Amino acid sequence: MISERTSFQFGNFELIPDRQALLHHGEAVALGGRAFDILTLLVRRAGETVNKAELFAHVWPGYLVHEHNLKVNIGNLRRILAACDPETDYIVTIAGRGYKFVAALNNVEEAPAKPPAGSSGLRLTPPPTAPHLYGRDDALHQIAVRMQQNGYVTVVGPGGAGKTSIAVAAAQHFRAAGQPVAFVDLSTLNSSQFVIPAMATALGISLGLDDPIAGVIALLRAERPILIIDNCEHVITTAAALLERISHAVPEAQIIATTREPLRTRHENVVHLAKLGFPDPGAITVTEEALQYPAVRLFLAKAGRGDDADLDPGYVQAVASICARLDGLALAIELAAGTAGSFGAEALTELFREGFAAMHRGRRDAPLRHQTLEAALDWSYRLLPEQEAVLFELLSVFAGRFSAEDAESIYAAGLLDPMTGRDALGQLVAKSLVSADVIAGALRYRLVESTWVYASQRLLGSPQVDLAKRLFAARVLARMQEAEREWSFLTAREWLGRYGEQMDDLRAAIRWAFDPQGNARMGVDLVVAALPLWQEQSAFQELLAALEQALAFGNGGDLPPLSRARMHMAQAWGMTLARQVHPQTGEAWRESIQFANAAGDGDLALQAVCGEAVYLAYSGRPLTALRSMLDFARSADVEWSKAPGGMRFLAHDEIYVGRLASADARLQFLRQSWGEARDEQGLSRFQVDLPVAINLSSSLLAWLQGRSELSVELSDRAIARAENLNHMISLGNAICLAGLPAAFLDGDLGRAEDLQGRLAEVARRESVGIYEGTALFFAGAIAAARGNSNGLDTMAASIEALWANGWRLRTSLYRCLLAEAWLCAGDPDCAIRALKPLLDCRDAREERWSHPELWRVGALIAAHTGQTDRAQRYFRRGLHRSQTMGATAFMHRIKASTAELGLGLD
Repeated sequence: MISERTSFQFGNFELIPDRQALLHHGEAVALGGRAFDILTLLVRRAGETVNKAELFAHVWPGYLVHEHNLKVNIGNLRRILAACDPETDYIVTIAGRGYKFVAALNNVEEAPAKPPAGSSGLRLTPPPTAPHLYGRDDALHQIAVRMQQNGYVTVVGPGGAGKTSIAVAAAQHFRAAGQPVAFVDLSTLNSSQFVIPAMATALGISLGLDDPIAGVIALLRAERPILIIDNCEHVITTAAALLERISHAVPEAQIIATTREPLRTRHENVVHLAKLGFPDPGAITVTEEALQYPAVRLFLAKAGRGDDADLDPGYVQAVASICARLDGLALAIELAAGTAGSFGAEALTELFREGFAAMHRGRRDAPLRHQTLEAALDWSYRLLPEQEAVLFELLSVFAGRFSAEDAESIYAAGLLDPMTGRDALGQLVAKSLVSADVIAGALRYRLVESTWVYASQRLLGSPQVDLAKRLFAARVLARMQEAEREWSFLTAREWLGRYGEQMDDLRAAIRWAFDPQGNARMGVDLVVAALPLWQEQSAFQELLAALEQALAFGNGGDLPPLSRARMHMAQAWGMTLARQVHPQTGEAWRESIQFANAAGDGDLALQAVCGEAVYLAYSGRPLTALRSMLDFARSADVEWSKAPGGMRFLAHDEIYVGRLASADARLQFLRQSWGEARDEQGLSRFQVDLPVAINLSSSLLAWLQGRSELSVELSDRAIARAENLNHMISLGNAICLAGLPAAFLDGDLGRAEDLQGRLAEVARRESVGIYEGTALFFAGAIAAARGNSNGLDTMAASIEALWANGWRLRTSLYRCLLAEAWLCAGDPDCAIRALKPLLDCRDAREERWSHPELWRVGALIAAHTGQTDRAQRYFRRGLHRSQTMGATAFMHRIKASTAELGLGLD
């Protein structure tokens, strides 16, 4: 027989059915309406087995409900009781029969506890406890403003964005004193027919009424509670109709609905829940800045690191990167943080390097759809109509952002006509499964990483996967061919802004093309068309790997000469600008020239000849390089003024061979025509932005001419432009070939140290051998100049590494500086040994610009070893060579040395 008691006590709990209240230690426990009804029946029948039919009749009278709903509510009830008292089992399952309440009831019936604040005797289902929110002040303000307007507020956002939490927080924060809050959870409903019973039950409205919603309307008018209706998306049509009816009848009612897409009714006031703010994934973020972002703070709090006063900067940077990859999605960040635990920075980065499959389940009392990220996405996916589900899968072929036209190119794989496809895309955006942003005035779409992974897995099991990837690769090829055409007339900044973000899609398309199931011929075309993109972004290692695949296809035999010329030239550049000059670099340059001539493309042949000259100069043969360019120019009738990139390198090479006057004339012309250009159309086609290249060469020349102030101005201009373009090869050249050596030779160690650090960072990012060696050399030179003898060994080691890796250019100057540093340290024998390899090298004769310095240092060694006559003879030769070239800076260094030694040159 069912007990008629009005209050039940068990353990530290008190159940008061008339007031719809469960207390623990006198404090209200948040319990949904169905869970409360189940608990009430079980407690009243304590010690008895209550079968499932009785529970369905009590909790869902007159409705057909799937057994899963009962299991879910029993599970939630157990978790809530266990959270308060983990030591006691209150409800047990009787296999095949039902459930039993097994805890002892207290015999003494105490006076009912005071009902929770704001209950007003109403049987309202209270909301769950809201967690601490991060970065939601703006959203709370928007909700507050809209709650003061007629109609209801809809909080819209993707699954796991925190819609429920902010709705509850907003209701608790903005309710008036004593104002009740009711919570309707629609997530467990498997049919829209249960929406009305769920809403009525949550508000304590009798289901025996002919029109329970009329009762809801009457209660909202009389008691004015704040009503939260959670998770409307899977019963959206019914929910929208009911909310429209209620809002029309009670426009002043305060109602907050949560959903993954707008309900689109007349009385709806939408608040789109933005992602949590996170740092720019491409930026190096200092800890203080990172902690200003709510996504980072949420991660740290959930990982148990929120109170750490001294966080490792590397750990914070790793956290910032993870938050960016998860696109600020609160649920995903919580799951990742819970998985990370006490991992260090390196382990944390490694944990999620290949994706987020390693993430653990969420908290036990969370809804099932929030237990894992996959479950949250499953929830949304299952609600999609067929055409939207198909398109959602297809869009995973895009690795980065895509346009509406890109999406349309793959519709055929899902048998979608353009109109259906465009509508499906719009619906996916509305349902928060696809992000849409306006970038540079154009609408661009993307799937965030976690959603992309889910959609990709769905596509893998789909029959349309092969056709989708083929259509995708064809679309990427079309974009790359368009980019290739525009490379010749768009500025570098415009071109990279338009095509720079295509790199991820390009990689995916090439990966598919050279797969056994792909199309290698299309892969070759992709590689050829994408050469400008790799070169503009200085991605030489990736370029070489792609070229190796492409050239291996049929041994390149069926490729037209023009394509082969471009591929070999790109390969040669990649080899030239590697950490170590590849032994096949010279052959690659010769092949590029051969195929350019075979194709009859004079401009490409000139680029190849000048590129080979760069390689020859870097390997210590600038005179050979100069002769090669001049011979080609005569045979091909080249007009240098119409080939500014080639003319610039010709002038730079003339500096190295000591023809400063000719170099000066060329650079003056180039500065007037190109040096002040705000933006240049593409790079100079020699891997360095043309105005940067002109200014760095002019800076080196100005220093040699004794105009240090102008040299600094020009190098600063080159460095600033390269940084503004974010082009690392241009920046590396500006520092390595002009700014850093001049600063050190002028004795400005502060400036030299700053530039050395910046060059070391470029070397770290780009792995270009000449940058690494030069940065290391000057690190040692600066240390030695400041009295640290360890710097001498660093200088020597860096020279040997440069030489061994094929980077011979300028090592003659570096050996002179090392030899002089040994003299300053009082060791003339080491100074002699430092110069000997230079004296034994035949190619050193080609690098004539440094000869005055060689004679000067040779004279210093002679003077230190008591050979005064030889020292004077060497000084005179160095002075004569400086005067002949017009290298005023070296003349001043020679005169300063003779004055210091007290030697006359008359």
